[in-house]
Amino acid sequence: MESYIGMIDLGSNTARLVVYHQDNQGLLYEIDNMKRTLRLSNYLHDGYLAKEGIDQTLSVMRQFRSLLEARQVKHVVGVATAAVRQARNGLTLLKEIEHETGISIRLLSGEQEARYGFLAVASSMNLEEGITIDIGGGSTEITYFTDRRLQECISLPFGVVTLSKQFLQHDPPTSEELEQLRAYVAEQLAACPWIWSKRCPVVAIGGTARNLAKIHQRQIHYSMASLHHYTMSAAQVDEMLELTGSLPLEQRKQLPGLSKDRADVIIPGIIVFEQLLKSAAGTRLLISNKGLRDGLLHEKAGHNEHVPAARTVRQTSIEQFMTRYQMNRLHAFHVRHLASSLFDHLNQLNLIDLGSEEKDWLEAAALLHDIGRSINVYESSQHTFYLLSHVLLPGFSHRERLLIAMISSYKNSKQLQAQLSRHSDIVDKSDKKMIELLGYIILLARALDRSMTQQIQNVLLRMNGENLVLECVGTKKELIEYSLLQEVLVKMSKLLKRPVTYLAIQNPAKD
Repeated sequence: MESYIGMIDLGSNTARLVVYHQDNQGLLYEIDNMKRTLRLSNYLHDGYLAKEGIDQTLSVMRQFRSLLEARQVKHVVGVATAAVRQARNGLTLLKEIEHETGISIRLLSGEQEARYGFLAVASSMNLEEGITIDIGGGSTEITYFTDRRLQECISLPFGVVTLSKQFLQHDPPTSEELEQLRAYVAEQLAACPWIWSKRCPVVAIGGTARNLAKIHQRQIHYSMASLHHYTMSAAQVDEMLELTGSLPLEQRKQLPGLSKDRADVIIPGIIVFEQLLKSAAGTRLLISNKGLRDGLLHEKAGHNEHVPAARTVRQTSIEQFMTRYQMNRLHAFHVRHLASSLFDHLNQLNLIDLGSEEKDWLEAAALLHDIGRSINVYESSQHTFYLLSHVLLPGFSHRERLLIAMISSYKNSKQLQAQLSRHSDIVDKSDKKMIELLGYIILLARALDRSMTQQIQNVLLRMNGENLVLECVGTKKELIEYSLLQEVLVKMSKLLKRPVTYLAIQNPAKD
């Protein structure tokens, strides 16, 4: 049964309501997103939230209630974090919210908040080991995981709002202020010996991380419009700190990619990333577009703290993609079966030299090759490339997503060359031969099930002198698929530099 779920995150810097649509198969799609900047941490005085902060929060919650009613959302999950957690009257505020709006909000501990961040990352990224960091307005949650299992977590009593208020008094900040801030963060991190010199990726969660990535992408004219799994080196983080730290607030507000309501707090956030990368000897900073709310959804789906294997993350994201765009699943899985067989035979005959990584990309591309037909049968190849390069595919890096998009949408060398030129900052021109080969395998596998009825059940490649023979085991010797094979085989012959012919074999069991 289809339903709607509302997710409210009452944070120290912002309050956000996200509405999800849950279809008959249980898949969730975000359909609305409302953010309000509250800066609750600024209203904490002597351990209490000031009346002005409480009134603003109640006003925002009434707005959220109106949207929930307009969307006819019956089920709402609400959580509150650091500012409410630190306030002695925090629970009183939550009771007032429930009294005025009927919205029940659960107060999370710092450790719970950290675990939800880890769950969001582990269920959307292909990482075996890493450190996660979620910088809020009034607290910072850090975890360490290995073998995809949470090992350590901590909630530190500072965030971008509190750090900015405590250390940055000038505009732009002075070098002395920045050094004092660095020293404070380094001292706080020193109390966590389990992060020292881990030499693993650091995964950054939350609005500060997203804004940092957006600024950097605009600075380098990044060719892909995606944040999840965006990668930055420690040196690039340093460059963005130097850029933002040298500008007065009004100029920072004009920086492409930086939200105006984060311009005054972005600098301390970047310093925290800088210091964590230094303490952990982090190999890179990965940006996660998934966070607290996604961890809560993971739990709500009944997974609790179970973390899927990396391969499962990829399989699940592909299947959700297929469901979302209403693909012919029998056809897609059969094309994958045929493409996988062709790949294995070509390797066994030493005609190609590709490994398990390339096979994974091929199989993903085979499952998603027809995705563009959901938009339009005409120019479906272009639609396939657009969707796969613009819609999030959890578990795959940006480079992998582009490779899969190019392989699945492969039509001809000219189109591929244009795609490679457009994304030369992510995919190298040396990948062209591999993409073409895998693209032709998809084209051949697709032609072998042109009727989408799985009449050709299996394939086998064998050498006959200098010729390559494609043996096709089908239900009949006369199928529409055979009449369409020749064009693809001519192209395969040129690519493999040897004649490729086919032989139709009727399966006796199907006679």
